[in-house]
Amino acid sequence: MMIPRLVTTSLSILAVLWLSISIAAAANSMDGKIEKAANGVIELKDDSGTISKYDVDSGAKITLDGKSVKLDELPVGAPATVTTETKNNKTVAVKIIAKSPL
Repeated sequence: MMIPRLVTTSLSILAVLWLSISIAAAANSMDGKIEKAANGVIELKDDSGTISKYDVDSGAKITLDGKSVKLDELPVGAPATVTTETKNNKTVAVKIIAKSPL
């Protein structure tokens, strides 16, 4: 009786670990400078000059110098980190951390 319970418990633990890893793998982040931040969209230019464009999730956490702000308050040229997740088969920005340009 102990072996079936052990197998069931082990499989449950493995399932939870797999789910945790899958969720963590779904989130990505990118560093760059803000090219545009308005109308629910952010564009970020990385060090190689590539511009990435993301729709911003309605519940995204957006900060500038540690203070909560609206998307259109982010200044062009500000260094930022954008964290994305896949929701409904679409990659969206869920967290934006920006600092005022020097």
